[in-house]
Amino acid sequence: MKFYVGRVRALQSPLPLADCVRVGRPKSVTASALVRAAWRPAFGVGTIRLSQVWTAIGIVLPVVVISATPLFAIDLTYHLRAGDIMFDTHEVLRTDVFSSAAYGSPWLNQQWLAQIVLATAFRLGGWFGLVALRALLVGLALTFVFLACRAAGAATKRAAWLTLASGVLLPSAFMVLRPQLLAILCFAVTGWLVARRRAHPTGVWIVIPVTLLWANLHGSFFMAPLLLGLAWVEDRWVRGLRAPTLLLAGLGSLLATAVNPYGLRVWSYAVDLATDPVIRRTITEWQPPTIETYPGAAFFLSMVVVAALLIAGVRRPVPWGSLLPLGVFLAIALVAVRGVYWWAIVAPIVLAGVLVDGPAPTERRDPSGPLNAAIVGVLALTIIVVLMPWARYTGRAMPDDGRLAYAPVGITRELHEILRPGELVFNAQPWGSWLEFEFPRNLVLVDSLIEVIPPSVWWKYYAVSAGVEGWQATLDSWNVDVAVLARDQQGPLIPRMRADPGWRLVYEDAEGLIFRRVSTSAGAVAVELAGGALVRSSR
Repeated sequence: MKFYVGRVRALQSPLPLADCVRVGRPKSVTASALVRAAWRPAFGVGTIRLSQVWTAIGIVLPVVVISATPLFAIDLTYHLRAGDIMFDTHEVLRTDVFSSAAYGSPWLNQQWLAQIVLATAFRLGGWFGLVALRALLVGLALTFVFLACRAAGAATKRAAWLTLASGVLLPSAFMVLRPQLLAILCFAVTGWLVARRRAHPTGVWIVIPVTLLWANLHGSFFMAPLLLGLAWVEDRWVRGLRAPTLLLAGLGSLLATAVNPYGLRVWSYAVDLATDPVIRRTITEWQPPTIETYPGAAFFLSMVVVAALLIAGVRRPVPWGSLLPLGVFLAIALVAVRGVYWWAIVAPIVLAGVLVDGPAPTERRDPSGPLNAAIVGVLALTIIVVLMPWARYTGRAMPDDGRLAYAPVGITRELHEILRPGELVFNAQPWGSWLEFEFPRNLVLVDSLIEVIPPSVWWKYYAVSAGVEGWQATLDSWNVDVAVLARDQQGPLIPRMRADPGWRLVYEDAEGLIFRRVSTSAGAVAVELAGGALVRSSR
């Protein structure tokens, strides 16, 4: 044994072999110095191996693609305004102060911490800060997916490919900067901690503080105890392990979900949101996936690929408990498009644990060299190049080159010219979040807080947008002053409003139109409400 250890150290040391045959003190240096020399890592452009290039590709390539897409204002901007209000008031925002349809209504603002994170990034770096935050969150989430695949047993190259597959399935989730992206990072971290539980069993305790944060970021927080529960079922009932740490960590994560401003009510919030009839009927993300959309088509293709890999790549019986997470998250994905995002993270980790890997790469098959470093450098440079156009948007000013989706540039400029404080805006719902952010002294009719606005208002909104008979009376009952219509959302209403003498067209472009009511109350005055909005009322 001594001779074997001595030979290993000799191969790693510049000393003659004769000086290293004995494990004891060498002739010319101390033993501690020899150990340090043996374990000193080598750094440099020539030391990057091909497997590390695959890792960089699996993580960085999706980041590059996502960073090249616009920011989506449809959810982001109302979160920014909510975060600003909480910064100013130093308390959690608990009522709707954005829309006239739900003004003053109770709002279980479970995502308050995510709003603080987003508002902080915006205050520090403007729109560039938000794009950089999105790139960072995507990169971190995919890094933990890769680490989870490695912990589950996949070799570096296979883990990189599985991570890239996860990124291909997740562009819809990654493109939209909102609280859900923070939740995806929490999910990936939890998946990694669960995947490494056999080598590092105490690591699952970290899931408890992750859950505590998660319960204040997004309504998907229940995924943390679910992942721990599935892991406990596999270890206890399939592998015959007692797994007390997993069980206790799971119970701890359940208790951690109550550590938030609303306590256990966040559970009812998650259930109510998922079962809201308006959301289920009108929001594509909450409907079952179909092949007509990218997330749905990618999901069904991934089902075929996963099945093929399990049939062709598994050479030994796989315990049912190892495939249980695959079945559970497959069922979740079949219910709603949002479930596809969790499937895209779980499926690669499960495959990493059940597929048979080949032998470890040899020096010849995993070469190092400057070419590898060049590839990694090009990937890093590409991220910088993609992010650079955003560098001039470090303030609050609206990007005017199409970099902000669901924020009509021409309409916004015109509204700054014609919209008076306190005037109520009937708007296309996808633009509501942007309008209430850009015009904080005006209430919009509807926005992205679909669960807060009464269903009766939503059905009337859709009837008006479709130009159904009686739309004028409905707008009159809402005291609408200005109508901001989107061509792709309210096409049937546009010709009817053009022809109505009670409304006057003041602006139009390729995205939409602005109409102003012809007759307004001459004695109207603006009255300030909570949240900075104004309303016009007759006195």
